[in-house]
Amino acid sequence: MNHKKLYACLITAGMVLPGVLRADGDCNECTTRFGKLKRGWCLDNCANIPKGAQPAPAGTYLNKFIETQAGLAEQDDFVLYKHMWYRGGTDLGPLGRYQLDLIAKRLAKVPFPVVIATSKSDALDETRRQVVISMLAARGINDPTRVIVAYPIAEGLYGEEAFRIYNGILFGGYGYGNYNAGGGAGGGAGGYGNFNGAFGGFRPY
Repeated sequence: MNHKKLYACLITAGMVLPGVLRADGDCNECTTRFGKLKRGWCLDNCANIPKGAQPAPAGTYLNKFIETQAGLAEQDDFVLYKHMWYRGGTDLGPLGRYQLDLIAKRLAKVPFPVVIATSKSDALDETRRQVVISMLAARGINDPTRVIVAYPIAEGLYGEEAFRIYNGILFGGYGYGNYNAGGGAGGGAGGYGNFNGAFGGFRPY
């Protein structure tokens, strides 16, 4: 008995699952006379797979995801937010000037634009844009097309989220309930963390 008759007998007897037949990679079986008899049971295990193809190394897609997220975080380094303008005007405050100095040092090495977070006022936004263009020109960067007004990609935070993350910046850990002198969310015994970000934090009274 040849293998085709054997397969037919096994299917009839219910001794083997039709969907796993011919798992040896015979990609042409579905076009054969025997394959046409199986119809819906016939699987092409080599569909869309080039001959000799190998799976990507472990971590390929995970590392790509991490690189994408890191790139988005780096892009945020080139944003001038609303709180960086002195009293909501057209002069950069101390933090804004510091941010602009950091931007100027790296701008020639990255493809990102300088983003001015929009105030939703066209006149104010354009005035701020001209200020930034002038300040960058004074630092040797003479490309006004690199300065745009837009909504930053990074999303805002709710108050309770900002509170927790701020504590994480000050005291390390994962940002959710680290050492917290004021108590509140994440602070206190049995809260959401201690200096290492684990459960069961410490709070002085």
